[in-house]
Amino acid sequence: MKDQFTCKRTLRATLAAAMISAGLCPAWGAVQSSSEVWVGSASLIQGSGNSASRMSMFSLRMTRPLETAGVVSSLQNAVLTDTNSVWTDHQFGTAGVAAYVEFDNGWMADIADTSTANQSLNLAGSLGNAVSAGSHYRLRKHSTIASIFGANNEAGLKSGSNPSMADNILLEDPQTQRVITIFYYSDTTFHGWLDATFSPVDNLIIYPEQGVMIRRRVATDLNIYLAGPVKVGPAVVTLDVGNNLVGTLKSATPLTLPALNLYSGDAATGLASGSNPSGSDNLLVVQPDGSVATYFFYSDLSYQGWLDASFNIADGVQIQPGSAFFIRRKAPNAAFNWTIPAE
Repeated sequence: MKDQFTCKRTLRATLAAAMISAGLCPAWGAVQSSSEVWVGSASLIQGSGNSASRMSMFSLRMTRPLETAGVVSSLQNAVLTDTNSVWTDHQFGTAGVAAYVEFDNGWMADIADTSTANQSLNLAGSLGNAVSAGSHYRLRKHSTIASIFGANNEAGLKSGSNPSMADNILLEDPQTQRVITIFYYSDTTFHGWLDATFSPVDNLIIYPEQGVMIRRRVATDLNIYLAGPVKVGPAVVTLDVGNNLVGTLKSATPLTLPALNLYSGDAATGLASGSNPSGSDNLLVVQPDGSVATYFFYSDLSYQGWLDASFNIADGVQIQPGSAFFIRRKAPNAAFNWTIPAE
């Protein structure tokens, strides 16, 4: 069943028409038991111009539609039981559709498998004490390469027979600090999304908070059109040691650096402060001209606040919805969980 939703009237006519024709934003409403507010977005991928290629970055401003929702009957280790559930064996998880559960407190967990007889979700990892019986949950499919860019490259990226001939989608894995290069292969016998090793990646997950880089090899600009429900409530995500390319999951609201909720005053639970960029964790924002602005949280006995690399006050700097930025977490501090504020 489709959820009732509202389309923002600020959408450009071409985007609204595309959403209606795709069934994402019908011209009529349907009253159902649940309701979600939908938004559309257009992320600009800049053309290469006179250069061989040009890099653009964006992040998601929405989630995927609700599949089901319920109340946790019990949660033991990584097994969530809902005695009112109706999912089928292996419907979601590694043997089914890639999906995750989200909870009202912002925690999210990948689903490894589903069981009809046990009325359970096997999660990819334990949530510890973050979630308990009685907690409300929502189940959603993950965004993937195919769901965002189209199984047949409906987004319109330049295809090619190898990565150097095509536009590239670049995803950073913060746990391994590896960048995955993806392109749309097209010849007379085969079409599809591949990585640099020529392995199929249509179902490669793009996580809700994950930033996406696009290397455009064509001179003209391109817009990536997406639509989906607004993310309601906070989101808890892990920031690993090294570089993390992320967004804020906001559909319309910009956030100043203090409002990002990255600095907690404790280096174990938030960004480490320092007296200069080298001695602290960093927030890195790529500017339209390709330069990188570095920000850090300065702290001493006389002053505390966000500064840029030239020691200018940066508390008023805004991170726009749909933009992507790097958070550089430095050793010896370990990974920590970041609570992205609610919309």
